[in-house]
Parts: sequence; C-alpha cells; structure tokens
Amino acid sequence: MDNVCYAARFGQYERRKIGVFGGSFDPVHEGHIHLATLAKEAVELDEVWFLPCGVSPHKMETPPSDGALRAHWLRIAIAGLPWAKVSDIELTAEGPSYSYLTLRRLSEKYPANDWYWIMGGDQWTALPRWKNSETIAKLASFIVLARDGVAIDPRPGYRLHTVTGEHPASATAIRAALAAGEKDIPYLDKDVASAIRSKTSY
Repeated sequence: MDNVCYAARFGQYERRKIGVFGGSFDPVHEGHIHLATLAKEAVELDEVWFLPCGVSPHKMETPPSDGALRAHWLRIAIAGLPWAKVSDIELTAEGPSYSYLTLRRLSEKYPANDWYWIMGGDQWTALPRWKNSETIAKLASFIVLARDGVAIDPRPGYRLHTVTGEHPASATAIRAALAAGEKDIPYLDKDVASAIRSKTSY
C-alpha cells in the first residue's frame, strides 16, 4: 500500500480549508478577485477554487458565454495568485449547475478538505430558494460578503462567516462596455480584456 492510500485509509491527511466560489464569471472582474481575497484572509483559507457554472438554473433563458472561454479568462485573472485555482467540475457536468450537487461531488472526490462556500449578501438572502440548500449547509460553511452597513442574519444550522467590504465592478456593465467597443474598461483586467476581444464578442 503506497503512502497516499495508507493516509487516505487511516485518516492521516492534513485537512485543508478550501473556499468554493461559483458563478458565471462572464466575465471575471476585479470585484470577484476582491471578494475571493477577502474570504481567504478572513477565514485563513488554504485555497480558493473558482467554479464557472455550466448553465445556472437561475439563468436558463440567458446562458453565459462558452464555458471554456470563461475558464480561460479566469486562469488569466488568477495567474498571480498561488492560492487560487479554477475547477471545471460544473462545466463538465450534465444539466444545470446545482450547487448542492457540485458540493456533493467535491466532498466525495476530496474527502480530506473542509469546504467554505463563498457568496455575496444577495445570494445569502436568496439561499432558502436554492434547490436542496440544506445539503450545502451540511457539507460546507458559508463565507458571506456583507456590504458596508448591511447586516447578514444567521440561520439555524448554517455555519456562517461574515466579511465586510464592497466593490463597484459589475459584469453587466462590463459586457455592455465590451459590446460598445470601449477600450479601457474599469475593473476588467487588461489581459482578460485582450483575451475576450480575441476569442469572442458580445
């Protein structure tokens, strides 16, 4: 039995704290990186995994840009962040990207990790309407971004870490600026902007 199998069998892996940051990332912008950084520092995460969704069940009528392109843009954006990585687990799954299924697959594949689901305050408010949100609560803690002055109310049975901060970036505004042919777009990494213009159009 090799060392990896022995450690897995007898529980000798050092547990790692992994933040999971899902979203369309269409495109990734500085606000996403800011939130990931806040989450990492506040909870002392070992890594943050960015998970571009395939098709969000909340946006079935407006599917995002090609998944491979969005993952490519993400890898460009996090190139200087050794604690960040991109996972294609939702892009390669069939059907809509339900968060509880994603987290279940991650937990089964990486049982030695402790999971932290990163989200904005608006998503926390909407969480009870997510499909099987109680499954997410069993498998992960939550790191929620509270905009300055806005309280995040805890929920029984949900492990909550709140971080405070905000960022003015908007993916909708960035897409509009790209469609209008603007050159210097605030809050969009220049290398990401170059990759977007060379690969796709809005």
